[in-house]
Parts: sequence; structure tokens; C-alpha cells
Amino acid sequence: MSGSIKMYRTTQIVKHDLPVKLPKCMYTLKNIHSRDTKGMVAESTDHVSTLNKNSSIFDQVKQFLKNNQHISGMADLVAKQEDILKQLGDLKKQIQSIKLDLKISPTNAVKPQNSFSTASTQRLTGDLPDLVVNANPTHPPFSLEILQKLLQDSINFNVTCYLHSSVSKLTDNAQKLEQSLLSHKEKSGIPKINIRLIWKNVSVDTEFIVSHSPIQGEVNLLRYLTRAIPCQLSYDSYFDCIEIDSILDICYLIVRAKTKTERAGHLVTLNKYLGKSQWLGGRKTLGVADVAAYSSLKQAASSNEINSNLTKWYQRCETVA
Repeated sequence: MSGSIKMYRTTQIVKHDLPVKLPKCMYTLKNIHSRDTKGMVAESTDHVSTLNKNSSIFDQVKQFLKNNQHISGMADLVAKQEDILKQLGDLKKQIQSIKLDLKISPTNAVKPQNSFSTASTQRLTGDLPDLVVNANPTHPPFSLEILQKLLQDSINFNVTCYLHSSVSKLTDNAQKLEQSLLSHKEKSGIPKINIRLIWKNVSVDTEFIVSHSPIQGEVNLLRYLTRAIPCQLSYDSYFDCIEIDSILDICYLIVRAKTKTERAGHLVTLNKYLGKSQWLGGRKTLGVADVAAYSSLKQAASSNEINSNLTKWYQRCETVA
């Protein structure tokens, strides 16, 4: 058999060209799909509002409300819309004014003060509460001794020591630290901070109480003090915060290290931060990072664990302590 096979024909089931009679009980609407030659919605469509796509959302809402004012309650809605737009405009002007006020040039930027002014002294004596510090005798907070001597011309660290019932006897290092703290002589005319040091069977982390909440870690105590007391140990700039906080975290890990191998890794990192500088972070004077690192090494590391570079730095810290 050659050629195409003729198929049988079927009768048409649905006829699309039949007229459709609409019920006369319903009202008629114009075709919303009618388009002009440019493909836009025809202007003659009375129930579709043409909005400019380039206009803002506020302008589009305003145009929509304007075109539908004949609807009941629409006039009140238009008035509320106008009030909101006015309030937003005023708020924008206020924000721009505040933004201009906050723009401070680097030459006019306020530098951290190394000594107490009259205003800072008044703020300190009124705002800084008494501190409660819980410390384990096996890990004494030696940073308090350095702070007490380093800031003796700016602030009095009045330390009183207590022995908790969980501790039967102090270690030699704890006794030496307590004697040094208690032998400090106060100077008149400068603000004072009262610190209650409680020898207690806590973890290796020294903790201090703020608003009845214990905060663990001697480095966190130093962070709190350097931010509460305007002194040469304060660090405010962005880059100083990143580097010094990283060093403080290393000091925290040195105290908590369980093995010499783990502690050796942290000491290598600490030595990198020291480099060829006299003080950590490349500072020209002793800073809060040096205070924290000195205390952590004195608590946890033996002399044979630190290299010659850290040893020279450690000896410089001891001359201050």
C-alpha cells in the first residue's frame, strides 16, 4: 500500500461560534483587557487607574486615592495620607540634621584622655558601683595588683579580702597578692573604687558580680574596668579594639588550657602579637593586654614554657607590678 492513509471523520462535539446569550438581570462591565496600540491599558477603562511606574509608591497611592474620592470615607483616608506624608518629611529632615551633627572630622575627633578631668572624676564617683570579685586561690587575679600600682595617681583601688567557707587555706601566691593589695595606701583628692575580693572555690575563671549577675573571666573584669575608668589603659579606636580583644581572648584560653601542648599553641600566638615591640599590640606603653597576659602567665605557665622574647617582656611587667 502506497500513499497516505485516509482517516475517518468525527462529528464536532463543541461548536465555538455559537452565540452566547447573557442574562439581562446583570449589569455590564467594560473589558479590562482592552489595550491600545502601544500595549497599555486603554484610558477609556473607567475602573482601572493608570499609574506611572516611575513615580514613587507615595505618589501612586496619592493618585489612587484622588481617583477614588467619590467612594465613601475616601476623603478621610486622603487627609490621613497627607498627614502621614508630612510627618515622614519632617522626620527625614530631623534625621538629616542629626547626621550632619554627628559628622566629626578626624582633626576634631575627641582623643582618649590619659588623666582624669574634673568632669570624669565626678562621673566616676557617682556612677561606678562597688565591685564583688570571686577568685580561686589557685588562680589569683594578679591584674588587680598592677592596676592598683599603675593607676595610683588617678584612682584608689580600695580592696578588702574575705575568705569563703569553701576555702580552708590560701596558697602562697594568693597570700602574697592579698598582702600587696591590703598594704596599698590611699591618696586623698582622687576617686575611689571599693573592691571586695572573696577567696572562693570557683572555677579557674575569676568572676565579678554586676547587677547580681556573675560574669566569668579575669579579662572580662579588665574590659569592664577599662571602659568604666577613663585612663591610659582604655582602648577606643576600631583597630585597637579588634587586636586587644583578640589578645584578651588568648589570655583567657591560656588560663583554661588543660595541657602544656594546648597552652604552647596559645603562647606562640601571644608571642606573635608581641613581635619585636616592648609591649603587646605594638604599644609604646603598658596596656590592658599586657596586664591580662602577665596575670595569665603568672597563674598558668611555668618559666620553661615561655621563650626568651616573652621572658624579657614578662620581666618588664614585673618592674611595674
